[in-house]
Amino acid sequence: MRRAVVVFVEENRHLLLQLGCLYTSLKYIQSDDTDLVVFGTSEALKKVPDDCIKVEYEIMSNPAEFLDYRFINSIGCLTGEQANFLEEYDYILRTDADTFLTPAWNSFYPDFYTVGQGGYVNDDETRMNLKRIAAHFNLRHQGHHNLGSTHYGNARLVREVCKLATTITAHILTKEFKDGEGQWPGWYRGVATMYACEIAANHFVDQIALDGKKIDYGSASSELIDDHPHLHCWHTDNMFSKFQFTAGKYDNLSTDHLDVTIIRDYCLYIALKSKHFFQVQ
Repeated sequence: MRRAVVVFVEENRHLLLQLGCLYTSLKYIQSDDTDLVVFGTSEALKKVPDDCIKVEYEIMSNPAEFLDYRFINSIGCLTGEQANFLEEYDYILRTDADTFLTPAWNSFYPDFYTVGQGGYVNDDETRMNLKRIAAHFNLRHQGHHNLGSTHYGNARLVREVCKLATTITAHILTKEFKDGEGQWPGWYRGVATMYACEIAANHFVDQIALDGKKIDYGSASSELIDDHPHLHCWHTDNMFSKFQFTAGKYDNLSTDHLDVTIIRDYCLYIALKSKHFFQVQ
């Protein structure tokens, strides 16, 4: 069994600091079957440790079809020939840099394609739009909404979802939002990749497990880490907060009294330890 945790980074201090936490969490849990695969710009990859698998990737946000929508790179990096080697893995976890793995990852081999819990579908207009776009491409939509940004499953299937989602994202950006941004929490350009990944997964994946406890669980929780293999930093200033961490607010804290069996303490512990592994100016 071989697994790949796949992320994209560019030359951005906050992103690289966050990646350091993910890297350090993988080191901490000592997973024997998991590689960290980092797609990124050449400058960013110079700062990534050499025991990661590093793949230089030319960002896709410049072509006109993506209209400087930089989030496309998080899925687009899995689509080209440079990513074909990923199909040598059994599982891919396609995720964001601001995440952590916990020891529960070492026994997390779900039977079905598993995603976290998203929150981008909040009204009937958005639901109707997503099904309309699926119909435009002659794709099935099984009615699964609010899929999280992290996808975990068969390597080839995750890549197929990303390939189709990249095409759909271009359509959404150029057709649906050609005249404006829309408005959150309704139909909104800023989550175009989330819309596209939902449509692609509903088409390709026969059985989708939506499990917000296993995938993309919040880093500020006071729950035990035991049932949460993958943690995600949401938009909060509560500990653990990626914003507070990248701003240096935790730098003078001690790890001595942290309880690493609790999610927020675990994340803080890993983040502080990452300063020793992952040096970013």
